[in-house]
Amino acid sequence: MGILFALVIVFGAIYALLLLVWHILRRVLLAKHIGTANLRLLQQGRAAHEKIPGTAVVCGGGVAGLLTARICHEHFERVLVIEAEPWLATEDARRVDGWKLLRQTRARLIQWNCIHAMQPYLFSGLKNLFPNLVEEAGRSQLKVLPTFPFFSISGARWRRPQKSGGLPETIYASRPAFETFVRRLVLDPETYPNISFRTGTVTDVVPDPADHTRLSQIIFRNDAGTVETIDAALVADCTGPARAGLKWLARHGYGTTPLDELKIALDQKLHYSTITYTAPDAAFMARFEALLPEEYKGDAPVITFLEDNTEATMAAGRGYFLVWRLDANQVCAFAGHNGDVRFQPTNTEQLRQYAHSLYTVNPFPEFFWNVLDLLEEIEETAVVSLLRVPPTSYVRYSRATNMPSNFVALGDSVMTINPVFAEGCTKALRCVMALHTELLRASKTAGRSLPRTFAKDFFEEEKDKTEWLWDNTRLMDYGVPTTEPIPGERLSDGVGLRWYIMWLQRLGASDDHAAMALYDATSGFGSPIDALHPHLVAKVLWRGLVVGA
Repeated sequence: MGILFALVIVFGAIYALLLLVWHILRRVLLAKHIGTANLRLLQQGRAAHEKIPGTAVVCGGGVAGLLTARICHEHFERVLVIEAEPWLATEDARRVDGWKLLRQTRARLIQWNCIHAMQPYLFSGLKNLFPNLVEEAGRSQLKVLPTFPFFSISGARWRRPQKSGGLPETIYASRPAFETFVRRLVLDPETYPNISFRTGTVTDVVPDPADHTRLSQIIFRNDAGTVETIDAALVADCTGPARAGLKWLARHGYGTTPLDELKIALDQKLHYSTITYTAPDAAFMARFEALLPEEYKGDAPVITFLEDNTEATMAAGRGYFLVWRLDANQVCAFAGHNGDVRFQPTNTEQLRQYAHSLYTVNPFPEFFWNVLDLLEEIEETAVVSLLRVPPTSYVRYSRATNMPSNFVALGDSVMTINPVFAEGCTKALRCVMALHTELLRASKTAGRSLPRTFAKDFFEEEKDKTEWLWDNTRLMDYGVPTTEPIPGERLSDGVGLRWYIMWLQRLGASDDHAAMALYDATSGFGSPIDALHPHLVAKVLWRGLVVGA
């Protein structure tokens, strides 16, 4: 008995120590990488007489560029957004009913007509940036709802977390509706009078002739074909995957290491189809609602199906299937996979075939098939988008040296990640939060100017807030045998952690703690070690090694 008692004491002490270390480390990681406290900082800014003289030039008018302009409005006397796509400067690109732009071509955004999801973390940031966000979302008929996508692993649905105060909200909207909504808010001349928008293409930057450590101007070709130069207090590269800033800086000798060597990339060989249906009237949507069980009524998601990580599904390219209600009267169906084994559906019948081909532990519910039958009635309204996602890449600007002090890059200009994880716009928000944090710090140390270390400090802060996204998604992508890894890395990298995540996901259907960790991770608020709580680790190992075996 004495030995048993001693063992209980020892193991209890070890567990208590691990729990203490976990809690301390979690607080550190939440502050360093998640930045929940930084969300509140978005409400702060400079008084008009404290703003930095001159113009912050934002190169690119997508979501990252618009949010960057919103932040720069708090810190610079003037902000100019330069966007190459002409129609984005029209009233149509800021219309209240942006969801009607589904058939509009967006030449520089390949995912314009693909399914779009926004994490609650992004919604929280937007509420701090735009105090009238919810009211304006209502004007645009965008759904603001508690976030619960009804995630399932091969049909085994994760439990619904019980959070004090309820589940965090987000906006359920298509990409045309969301981007148009953000553009309308940012380019409101009454609320943000110092932001202007011009059509053109930035072609180069000009180093300051008196101080090569900073840029003094940008050169751009306007929509009439005339070349202009504009003085710039800050240059923000928000040109997306084009990453024009790399070319500008290399042309003028910035970056002691060749800047191209800072880029790493992998190819998940991700394919997906998005079919968006537009309901003809409220009566049709009433029929749609009538098909659903009570807990699904009045929500946006209907099905969020992730195929389990079995050996067979990984070899076939893990499949995904979603049906969500979006915007005013649209329903979106999504089917995606890695590799070339599966097909890309182009109509409702092929969606049925795709769903039947997926591996299930619990069958699709009957109402799901009824929903597809109903959508087939409005097949003529469907907009079909077939996408082969390009390789994802990361420019590690934090490793660069000899950089101009007033140059920054944000959003896809720095990093693209697997869009299946729905973190793209959240990543853009994290980038602009890093910019805001450093501009607030600069206001205390350099007043109405930027310190010489500004770019270096910014890229370090941006790395802290975003690089973990790259690491996490890369880890999961390497679980698919068709993925082409980063040169020098192997698909076997991270195999142990992927095994753990697989069993954690399976456990999420029956265990509240596992479901909560998974929910927090998918909502954007979870720390990188939430899934490694000592008690949860014990349950996952027991399930995977003992029960599962």
